[in-house]
Order: sequence, then structure tokens, then C-alpha cells
Amino acid sequence: MWVGALVRERRAASLRGRGVWRVHALHRPVEAAAGLPPAGDDPGPGEAAQAPGQAAVLAVRSGHGVGLVRWRTGLFNEGLEHARRHVEQFGHLALAHTAAGVRDGFDLGRWLAYRRTRAALLTTEQAAQLARLDAWWNPPWPVAWQRGWYRARDYVRRHGPVHGGDNLEGLPGWLDFWLRQQIAHYRQLHEGQQRLLAELGLAESEIRRFYAWPGRRQPVGEALAVAGAFAARHGHLAVSGRTTADGFALGAWLTGARLRQSQAGRPTRLGQRLADLDAWWNPPWPIAWQCVWWAARHHLRGLPAGVQWWPGAPTADHAAAWLHQQADRRPLLQPAQKTLVDELIALAGTVPMWRPRISDGAWHTLSALLPPLPRNDSRHRSERQILEAIIHIACTGQPWAQLPPALGNSQACRRRCQRWLADGTLARLAGAPLPGTDTAWQQRLAAYTASAAGR
Repeated sequence: MWVGALVRERRAASLRGRGVWRVHALHRPVEAAAGLPPAGDDPGPGEAAQAPGQAAVLAVRSGHGVGLVRWRTGLFNEGLEHARRHVEQFGHLALAHTAAGVRDGFDLGRWLAYRRTRAALLTTEQAAQLARLDAWWNPPWPVAWQRGWYRARDYVRRHGPVHGGDNLEGLPGWLDFWLRQQIAHYRQLHEGQQRLLAELGLAESEIRRFYAWPGRRQPVGEALAVAGAFAARHGHLAVSGRTTADGFALGAWLTGARLRQSQAGRPTRLGQRLADLDAWWNPPWPIAWQCVWWAARHHLRGLPAGVQWWPGAPTADHAAAWLHQQADRRPLLQPAQKTLVDELIALAGTVPMWRPRISDGAWHTLSALLPPLPRNDSRHRSERQILEAIIHIACTGQPWAQLPPALGNSQACRRRCQRWLADGTLARLAGAPLPGTDTAWQQRLAAYTASAAGR
């Protein structure tokens, strides 16, 4: 720019179109002063006359710049040779414009960056030479992306193409992260980038398979949307780690969010947003406890408008037995748990310890299906009481150790249950025609019998 300010190109018809510069005396080379025209010569057409005493010279440019062209061509050929060596070693020209691009004393990364910025000035032959070395030496997207693609391509050549059906399982961390970025922004990628991803195996069909995989990791915004939909549908977020919702592993995602908040030691931003959906999404007690609390609350108050029972929700019998157990354990509960249990007790009014389920009409039918007592059994237990105990366990899902004392000795009832399972008595009882009032517990007994037989 400084030279441009000092030297102005002039055109003079008298010099037949050759370039002319006017050089002031202050900047005129001393050794060239004798060979330059004096300042008093008549100016050419279009040139202003010099004031008296103002010294100026004319420097005439001769030739057509052939030497400059040769010099530039030599520089290009030198860079092209280094580029060829790099391609032979690494298979591409996606070099970073940093010191890492210096090889054999030549800054190939900077040379390529310069050629990219002036690609329009390359001759057809020069552009073709670079394209023969690497078709993507000057991509219409960031070179960093192309560098990541070449690294992924090398991995695919060694281990086979990637696909979206397994949620990118088993890939190295860097490749997993890079591919997930491409999947998340696939629609915004250049058409050429999409074709290159297809060469890795990640075509559009595989992108759809990735999004359809039930256990995939989703962006926080999408996961929050699934959590919000689940909370609106079921009224809470107290789900186990295996729970899936709308094809998304919601339970595993919530477990990870709870772990991160616990490690932080304070409510995270994500935790605050989840608390807006369910204040007890991350309780300081087991999630299973909170899930049964929600079930007991819904059974006592009724399902709110628009709320549905979730898969595997505890039954009313299970919730009632659980509430009685919590009432007995109330002194051992945490202060917040006591408050929640007191809320349920206030809704229930009383906490029944146990209530009979078998009607007199049903017992008349069932008693005829029971096997005779062994002759050596001198302890005459009430078979109706034993059957009530078995039905209580089947309906509530509680362990035998928590059997209410009103139903007898838990060990004796358990042994009788095992005996009736083995000889098929419970299967006959579960299939017997009973009054409609006994249908609910009979279905539970049938499910319990089938489950026990499967074990």
C-alpha cells in the first residue's frame, strides 16, 4: 500500500500503451537519476504539468512479466509436489491452517489456505492438478468438517460402515460425537456432505433408523419434551430405570439426570425444569417408594382429568397394603415422607389392615375343589383363611414376611401355597366359575399362579 501511494501508474499514448510511473525526486533512486528523463520534459497526454522547481522522473516498465509468471509457476509446482507427498502419506489435503501443516520445512497448510482463497485465479490446469490429488481439497464447507470426514473414512475402511440401528454402539468416543453432530444437523448439511456421509454408511435411511431406536440418547430439549408428555399423561415422573416412553428410554435418562444433580450437590438447571413437571422427580428416598405413593394417591382421590394409569401401576390392594405398612413404619420415615404418608392417611380416613375378598358364594364353589387334608396333619387350620392369605399376596404383591397377622402364620401359609401350586389346585381355583364380585381377585390369582409356575 505504501508503494502504491508513491507510484501511480499512468498511460501515455505516446509510449504506445506501455505502463509508466511518475517518481518524485524525494523517492528517486540516486543510481538511476542519470538515466531518467529530466523533469522539464513535456508531460504526456492526460498528465498534469509539473510546477517549476518540482522534480519528477518517468520510469518506463518494459517487457510482459514473463519472469514473474515463471516465478509464480515455480512456487505453485513446489507446493504441488509437497501436496502430492502428503496425499501419498495421508490420502487427503484437508490440512489445518496451523503450524501442524508445516512438513519438510514447507508450510503446506498455509499454502493450501492461500490457494483456496484465490481458487478463482488458478489456471484450469492448476485446478485440475489439485483436484486429481484430492477431489475435496477446496470444499464448499469448512475444511475442519472435511478433516473429520477423512478420519471417519479411515475408521470405516478398517472396521466396516456405521449404521443407526444400534444407536452407534461400540464406536470410539470421537467418532460417536462427530456422527451425532451430523445426525442432529443432517437437514442443514450440504448435498455433498450428505453424499459423503452415505459413503460412511450413514445414509438418510440410517438416520431414520437412528431416530427410531428406542434406547437412543436424545438432545435435552427432545428429552424434556418426552418427560413433559409423560408427566401430563400419568401425573408424575417416578419411573424406574427401564421405563420407555414414546420410543425413548425415559427411565435411564432421568436416572442420569438424578445422578448428575447428586454429584453437583445442588439443583441443576435441568433439575429445576424437571421439578416444574414433578416436584418429587428426584426424591431422597427410593423411586419405587414414590411411584407407589402416586398410585395410592390416585386410588384414593381418583385419577385427575386427562391422567391415565401407567404400565405396571400398583393396584388398589397393593397400594392399601403399602399404606398400612408405611403407617406402621412412620417413625422410621424421613420428615418429608411422613408428610406424604399423612396426606394419604387423611384421604383414606382409616388404614385397614386386611379385608376379606372371598364371598360366601365363591367359597361354596372353591371348597369343593380343594384337596383333602393329609391324615398326619393334626393342625386344623382354616383353609378359607389360608386361601385368603394366598389371594392377599397375589393381589398386593407383598412378600410373605409382611402377611397381616389376622391371616395366620406366614410360613405355614407359604408352604400350603407351594403345595397347591405343585398339585394344580391354584390353577383349578383360578379357572373356576365364580360370582362377578370375585372376578377381580380371581384374575390376580391366575396371574400370580402363572408367574409362579414360570419360575
